[in-house]
Amino acid sequence: MNSLVLGLVGIIVGWVLSVWFERLSFRCRTEFGITPQRAPFRFWRQLTVTIITALFFACFAWAELSFHVLNTPEVQPSGFARHLRLYYHLTLVSLMIIATAIDFDCTVIPDQITIPGMIIGLAGAFASGELQICHLWVDWAMAVPGLSGPGIPGWYDQHRHLHGLAWSATGMFAGATITFIARALSSKVLGQEAMGFGDVTFMAMIGSFIGWQAVVMVFLAAPLAGLTVGVLIKLLSGRSYLPYGPWLALGTVFVILSWAWLWKGTRMIFSDWVSLVILGSVASVGLIVLLGMVRLYRAIPVRPAEPKS
Repeated sequence: MNSLVLGLVGIIVGWVLSVWFERLSFRCRTEFGITPQRAPFRFWRQLTVTIITALFFACFAWAELSFHVLNTPEVQPSGFARHLRLYYHLTLVSLMIIATAIDFDCTVIPDQITIPGMIIGLAGAFASGELQICHLWVDWAMAVPGLSGPGIPGWYDQHRHLHGLAWSATGMFAGATITFIARALSSKVLGQEAMGFGDVTFMAMIGSFIGWQAVVMVFLAAPLAGLTVGVLIKLLSGRSYLPYGPWLALGTVFVILSWAWLWKGTRMIFSDWVSLVILGSVASVGLIVLLGMVRLYRAIPVRPAEPKS
């Protein structure tokens, strides 16, 4: 029932998003001197945004409330807070949909999306104090099977609102920092800008909703999705440049919908600073390898379309 109701709500929200998208698209295209899309094409784009939003709303409702994809031993919000957290994530999903649409259309993610998104992420986490999918820090090295659980600082429960704010702010800072470093590194390796600054603010917004541990996982998952789908898109369409924002959004959806499983397999890493340093080193090496693959991707020959007779 929750999925059906939120799917219907998603239709309304999706149509509002589609109207906002077309306004942003017209503004961006006018600014960059690109011809605005014709009315029939705009209608189908708006319909696509609406349908995708409705499907995501229904999917997240089922996944979080029925399938319990966010259940972990440490974080056990109240029944009401579970619904609030779902709406919190649906807000993030809505922002990611509009950002993805405009990034595909104009290869830019406007601050009109990301800056308010960060504010909503921070304010929501502070106001509720129960929207996090993982605490700011959990020491699983202290857990003794059958005797005691992980080490969780007592002030989290005593000052839930401050903990929520600290968790969200740390996620925002982590998302912006790792993306900024990756942007600088990719520019050095490729000799040109591989990510826009909009990707930095986009990841900061995502981090403010899901925390620093999850946003690190998004950063690791996004390039794999981008390269896999990107190569296919280039072979089929011949596009030489693909925006990075959509793959960050896709990585975020994957991380949220598989969080319980991902956290169970990685929580020991995120409980130890040494392991985190090793993870960061491996991620840096992996990024360099992926950038090398990007060079190969750009070198894929594309047969020009034959003129119609």
